[in-house]
Amino acid sequence: MSRKTWFITRPERDPHFHRDALMALKKATNNFTIKWDRNREVHKEYERALSLANLKRNNVSHDGSGGRTWFALLKTFSYCYTNDDGYIVPTKVGLAILEGKKVFENIKKQILTFQIPNAYFLEPGFRPKFDEGFEIRPILFLIRLTNQELLDYYLTKEEITYFALTAKKDSDLDEVIHKIVDYRHSPIEKKIEMKEEIANCYDHRDRVDKDSRSFEENHSDVAHTFMLISEYTGLVEYIRGKALRVNPEKSTSIKEELDYFETRYPFNKRYLISRERMYENSGLDVDSYKATRMGEKKPASNARKKEIKVKSLLKDYPSISNLSIEKLEQIFRQEFNPAQAKKLAFEVAQNSSRFDQLNNDFVESYLSEENNLKFEDKTGEVLNALGFQVVMRPDSANTKTEIEILLKYGENKCGIIDTKNYRQKFSLSASLASHMASEYIPNYDNFEGRELCFFGYVTANDFGGENNLVRISEKAKKIINKDINGIIISARVLLSFLDYCIENNIAKEKRLQMFLNAIKNRGYKTFGEFMNVIKQV
Repeated sequence: MSRKTWFITRPERDPHFHRDALMALKKATNNFTIKWDRNREVHKEYERALSLANLKRNNVSHDGSGGRTWFALLKTFSYCYTNDDGYIVPTKVGLAILEGKKVFENIKKQILTFQIPNAYFLEPGFRPKFDEGFEIRPILFLIRLTNQELLDYYLTKEEITYFALTAKKDSDLDEVIHKIVDYRHSPIEKKIEMKEEIANCYDHRDRVDKDSRSFEENHSDVAHTFMLISEYTGLVEYIRGKALRVNPEKSTSIKEELDYFETRYPFNKRYLISRERMYENSGLDVDSYKATRMGEKKPASNARKKEIKVKSLLKDYPSISNLSIEKLEQIFRQEFNPAQAKKLAFEVAQNSSRFDQLNNDFVESYLSEENNLKFEDKTGEVLNALGFQVVMRPDSANTKTEIEILLKYGENKCGIIDTKNYRQKFSLSASLASHMASEYIPNYDNFEGRELCFFGYVTANDFGGENNLVRISEKAKKIINKDINGIIISARVLLSFLDYCIENNIAKEKRLQMFLNAIKNRGYKTFGEFMNVIKQV
């Protein structure tokens, strides 16, 4: 069964010891140079290092499970992760904390931005998985919930166990407030009934004693952990074992600080594209993170409504900072008059650095796109942001055979991309390979005087038939009398690469060259595979 309530790995509940746990991990892995995956000896060595740091009892498990549990805690807060080769990679926030830089601020940021789902919760080894539909930042939610006049600025551990831990979205706040108010004003019999109903609905464990008592016993420890972690932020006080509370005199300043965090750090959707990119972006330290104006929560004034409309119009573009004033004006003219469109285009362009992140709305719309033409167009936008001059559905010598995307680069070179918006799995069959080699490649060689230098496929999901890339090259060589290589890459990996380039301020010329370096008649299903090949060049 899937998880229906909040969960957090808790070998150590107090965030004050997160840095110590990181330092012990660094020591046990010899500065992260020893392979972690399937290495029980290093897992046990980590336990020993934790014991020496007085973080756990002086005993080592026979299989290193204690070390793995502590590592899971560090992954939960995106301090580090394992790459495709099985080695631990500390994120920027992990490195900053290890170096003693703004330790409190960085740990506080990781706590307040902790979300469900995150990269760790989506790893294959994490079981059971969370129910679909979770989109919540538990600590932010819990502090907001405590900071309510309707609740007299306090929450009991029991109320957190039954009403907070069962919330799925940040937007559930008002509903949870009203449930707690109703609970507080109910007679004993009604309270018992309410708790029984929650226990029967939300306990994911297979048990014969699904009553409120067993539910509370199983989940109150999780509630205690979240309460302790919340207190670390300094925004709430934890009365041990009983309740969270807020000083009413500080309510306004607490709300302002929470609003600031929600504005600066919007809910992260990179888990949709790449585990590694999710870890890296969630694991940015406070000095590295690029704030964005998108997602700011304000009252529904006319200005706010206009901002929502702007955001909606930009959802088809992966990198807003990549758009020219002319392109922005063209986009805004769909909904605004020419004068307004020009003014908005200028405002966005002038503040382009504030939008210098992968567009969350684009990620969702691209990866769930059902319309094949729109999937082609959105793929073209990603490739444009990587530095190519994109031509959509260019004419060919044979009008019956047209490729979806042609990519111009350099003075006289180009490549062609065939998009495959299959909901399940695309297989590059022999017949499709033959069509690429005998139709697309010869038809687009010398397009507008440009030399065709590569071919490729971008797939919506999984793919197979990678070996046929070599067969395409072999057959094409017989027709056009030159070597030409290809690539198959999933939309998720393509987005992950763009996200990496934006985050690391990589210029378009270098982005383009890095992509070209990966064209080696092979496919890329993970971002790690893609980056490993690029780094070898």
